[in-house]
Amino acid sequence: MRVLQPTLDFLAERGAQGHEGFVVWGARLRDQGTTLEFTSPYVPHQTAHTTTKGLLVTVDGAALDRMNRAFYARGEIAAGQVHSHPTDAYHSETDDHFPLVTLRGAISLVVPDFAQHGLASSDRWAWYRLLGLGEWESLPPHVQVAITEEDA
Repeated sequence: MRVLQPTLDFLAERGAQGHEGFVVWGARLRDQGTTLEFTSPYVPHQTAHTTTKGLLVTVDGAALDRMNRAFYARGEIAAGQVHSHPTDAYHSETDDHFPLVTLRGAISLVVPDFAQHGLASSDRWAWYRLLGLGEWESLPPHVQVAITEEDA
């Protein structure tokens, strides 16, 4: 419950207010660098916006600096980002071009329905991996995401 459940709880709380939410996951490499283990969630200070094109969350530079310092102090890297959408889960053009994590290979998870269904909607979650600047791909079949009992 140390990473996933607090993330879903925050996203659902924001969603109940009609807002998208954003959480960044800190990670450590395990198994001689073959496994990336997400070890902590971080909720940066964020501002929700409603525009003519939809919903949006922004995080300013000072908040990003605090986030990166917090991960560094814990010996982690910012390697995953999770945000919610009001309906379907997909990577929008804004998601592609304005990520909070910029590490090549980082993971982006989009949770549908403002995360109101929690883990029960995991079959509708959309997982992506950062290939390069503004370029994301759906996770390929050889990349596995495991939710451990600690996180379930």
